[in-house]
This record gives sequence, structure tokens and C-alpha cells, in this order.
Amino acid sequence: MSGIAGWVDFEREVARERHAVLAMTAALAGRGPHGDGLWACPRAVLGQRGTGAVNEYEGGRPVVVAEQGRPVAVISYDGSVSNAARLRRQLTDAGEHFSCGSEAEVVLRAYLRWGTAGVQRLEGMFAFAIWDLRVSQLILVRDRMGIKPLTYQPLEAGVLFGSEPKAVLAHPLAEARVDADGLRAVLTAIKVPGRSVFRGLREVAPGHLVKVGVSGIHTEPYWQLRPRPHTEDLDETVDTVRRLLTTAVTSAMAGEPAAGILLSGGLDSSAMAALAASQAAAGEVLRTFTVGIGANACSVPDSPYVSQVVEHLGTQHLEASFDPQALTDPVVRTAVLTAKDLPTPYGDKNITPYLFFRSVGEHVKVALSGEAADTVFGGFAWADDPSVVQAEMFPWLTVARQLGLEHGIGAGLLDPALLKWLDLDTYCTEQYHGAIAEVEHLPDSHGLERRMRELSYLHLTRWLDPLLLHSERLGTAGALEIRFPFCDHRLVEYMYNTPWAMKSHCGRERSLLRSVVRELLPPTILARPKTPFPVTYDDGYKTHLRDSLAAVLADPHAPVAALLDTKAARAVVEDPRLIDRGGWLGRADVEMALQLNTWLDRYGIRLVL
Repeated sequence: MSGIAGWVDFEREVARERHAVLAMTAALAGRGPHGDGLWACPRAVLGQRGTGAVNEYEGGRPVVVAEQGRPVAVISYDGSVSNAARLRRQLTDAGEHFSCGSEAEVVLRAYLRWGTAGVQRLEGMFAFAIWDLRVSQLILVRDRMGIKPLTYQPLEAGVLFGSEPKAVLAHPLAEARVDADGLRAVLTAIKVPGRSVFRGLREVAPGHLVKVGVSGIHTEPYWQLRPRPHTEDLDETVDTVRRLLTTAVTSAMAGEPAAGILLSGGLDSSAMAALAASQAAAGEVLRTFTVGIGANACSVPDSPYVSQVVEHLGTQHLEASFDPQALTDPVVRTAVLTAKDLPTPYGDKNITPYLFFRSVGEHVKVALSGEAADTVFGGFAWADDPSVVQAEMFPWLTVARQLGLEHGIGAGLLDPALLKWLDLDTYCTEQYHGAIAEVEHLPDSHGLERRMRELSYLHLTRWLDPLLLHSERLGTAGALEIRFPFCDHRLVEYMYNTPWAMKSHCGRERSLLRSVVRELLPPTILARPKTPFPVTYDDGYKTHLRDSLAAVLADPHAPVAALLDTKAARAVVEDPRLIDRGGWLGRADVEMALQLNTWLDRYGIRLVL
């Protein structure tokens, strides 16, 4: 777990201005409190921060490989390559000589031995930058599923890059600007992979690498979702999935014997815990962690299910509970917003995980999450609803519209004239058709199987991105490295090409996952329906939101004022019943208004509309 940043310019001696990169790495203090290490040459400065926790490389400094006393390549690295030990042996056998035990050096020497083709040998989650002094070229690489973030801004003769937008925006040559499409992406949480909500910034797309040289910037994929025939029957498929998932879980725990499991008592996290327990060494006790948010949570009965799993597997368990008052702490709320670099309407659904991850991080430095299981195994609540399946729109937006949310979650207090001008419906329609056009099909694909492949692709490439950003960023800010076994690319590739008839073979979502762990979990866990992350209904928290909204309305200089429907916002302040509209949906409108205000203010954002 680390934060990386840097500056390359082919017409400027950036080594003289390394202080600018120090500002970039300082902005990433949440990703690593240790080290502010820089490496510099006339055309490039690479920076890094570290945590001193897992796979630490040179105390938060870039790693350098030299030949005959002269540096040939430098890497700033963030991540966890699960097959690093095996690659190290292969490279040693091939004649490479290692100077330290860091994972970063393994990745760098893999590049020096195999070039950019070496990226395809890496397994796990990673984002890194390599400056190759032999050819004066920068290589930016991001893992296949986009777990680790990496942002960059092209310059006239180079590039700025950083783990998160805040690092790039800390550089004097960058400016926090958001145009109409950026605001549309914020409000809908939908964008093309590789795009950023900030104008002028880009993201290294999942499974891609970016080359920056004197001739310009070139992007190329090294991994993509491809259709392949599925030739195994159901029993063989279950066996294969079991093997792949078991390998994914054990790989995620590799090199970290004290890793924990984030356990909700649902199928996904319980399956992960069961597979981890089945592979544990004799006498090894698995550690599990659950979040609790007090008596005023929504009625999601996690605790009884968690207790069954803990007793069944014999884990060492801890429930981290929080007083709802902690959700109103302005320091905590700001930390959550700046961790994600984006406003969202989810409020305590963001704050509670942050507090939870921070608490877990006091006991273990690595924890496994069941995130992405729904996406990979087809755990879609709407899968049996033809009106959703056949709609020419992202299915989660179709569901939102069925709930009466014309503009999605969190837009209820925005100026209707602004929403009409943004025309989110046209934006989402264009984004949908652009995504569907990316899907490749087998020649004989038709009917429901063809359609479910398309919807699987939408979830893997559009829906999953904000979910992974949520967990990775909040976990890192809480000093906890979260790993995602369900994002193992071999499992993803296999499941992407598994027929929908097999994914739902027993008439339920995630049928294959239930079959894989049928002998490892109690029947009540296997039968438990999907439940959402708990939210608080504490009256004090809701009062805090209304008071905060009132303060924004009373501030003539509030940045969000020009975006709000002032009449609707005042109605919420005056009538406490409105904040409970649709359960927590009315509250989501308030959360979004407040977060937009803080975001515009703290980031000094200039709206270019």
C-alpha cells in the first residue's frame, strides 16, 4: 500500500523543481505516512510514500536498478503482486541479480527482462510508473480490474501522474476544473474507463499501460474481456470455479499470514472466509471482522448470520461498533470526501466503512473483501425482471427510474433548470450505447445468453469501478490494505464466459457460488438473500444533516448555491419528514448537496459549464 506521483517533461529540467513533486506526494499522505522519497534526473522526478506495513519498498522511496554503477530504470510502485515470489525465482534463474527484497524490484526487473510484455505475467492488484533511462520513456501501468488507482495529466512536453487526482492537482501546472461531462459523471457515477471527472486529467484504464516519450503519449491494452466458448458441463464448471476461487483467496493472503476477512454473514464474504479456513494451516485461526452501527440501523440482521459463520468456522472475531455521533465529525466527513476525491450521495454508507476499515487496521494490515462477487457471479436482484434486462440502459439506472428517481440517486435538491440543461438522460443513453458497442460476441450468441453477456460487461466495466474506488480508497485512508479475491482476473475471465444458464442453474442469483461452497457453510447462510450495507436511522444524524443544509443555505458564498433548488432545500430544512423520503433516498439528496459544497470549496474547483 503506497502512493506514487511524478513529473516528466522533455523540455524542462524538472530536477531543479522537485519541490513541486514533494507537494504531490504530500497530498497522498493518506496512502502512506512514511517517506516522502524522490528520485530525480533532468527530465523526470518520481515520488513515493509508504506505510511501513506490507511489501514495503525502500521505506517509501522509488526503487532504482543500476548497471555498471549507473541507473537504468526507476519504479514508483503501489500494490500487491501475488506471484512476486515465483517471478523472483524465474528472474533469478534467468540471470537477474536482486539488490533488495522488495516487490517493486521484482516488477522493475520483470520489465527490464521482458519489456512491457512482462506486465502480462503480473498477478494481483498494482499501479506503477517506470522511468526507463535507456530510452527516456515513462511507462504507467494499472492492474486488469482497476483496483489500484492511477491518474495522469498530459502536458505539452510531458506528463504529471499520481495515484489519485489530488496528487496531480497539487502541482502548479494542474487546475481543478470540472466541465459539463465531468459534472454529469459525478451525478450519474458513469463514465468511459480512462476518463476523469476533472477536465484535462485522465486515468490509466484498467488492463492498460500508457507510454510517455518525446513523440507523445500512447495508450495500449494488455488485457481485455474476450468471449470464449464454454466447453465444461455443470459439475466440471463448479469444480473449476471452486479451484479458481480457492486459488484467488489463498493468493490474496499470500505473504500476509495475519490477514483478516471482512465478514457480513452474507454469501460472498462467508464463502471467502470458508475457503480461507479450508486452506489454513493446522492450528491457524482465521481472523474476521464485522461492522456494527448501533441500535438505530436499518433492519439488516447481519449479527445472527455472522455468529453462525464464526461458530461454524471457528474464527477469532471482532465486531467494530460506532456511535452515530461519530458520523457527524467534520474531520471524519472531510477525510472520507478527500479519500475518494469525489462527492457522492451515500453519506454514512461511506463514513461507516471508513471508520470500520480504520478500526480493522489497528488489528491487521491486510483484509480480504467479498466486493465484486455480485458482478462476477451474476448476483443481480433484477435478473428475473424482463423490463430491466431488456431495457436499453444501464440496469441500475433502470431500477432507479422505476423508483421514481428520474435523475438518479442524490439529485433531488439540484436546480431543475440545471438538470434539464445537463440532459442526463441523453448522456446516459450515449454512455450505454458506447459501452454496448465494446462487447464482443461469439458467432452463435443469441437471445438471453447474448443479452446477459452484455449486462455482465456493463457491470464489470462501468458498475464495478466506483465500487472498487470506494473500498480501495477508504481502506487505504484507514491504513488497511484491502484485497479482492473475486477480482482475480482468471476467475473473472472464466465466469465472463460461463453461460447464464449455469450461473443461475438452481433458480437463484449466484447459483454457482452457492454450489461451490455448499459443503462449507451452514444452510441458512447459503439460503440468505442479498442484503444492502446497513445505514443508520439515528435521529441525531438526520438532524445534523438538516442543520448543515440550513447553514449552506444561509451562506451567500456557498459554492453549491448556484446548483441548488433553493425552495426544495428549504422545504427539507423546515419539514423533517422529507429527509426520510423513500427510506434513505431523501437523505441522499441532502448528502449530495453537502458533499458537493465541500468538494467545490476544498478542491477550489472551477466549473466550466
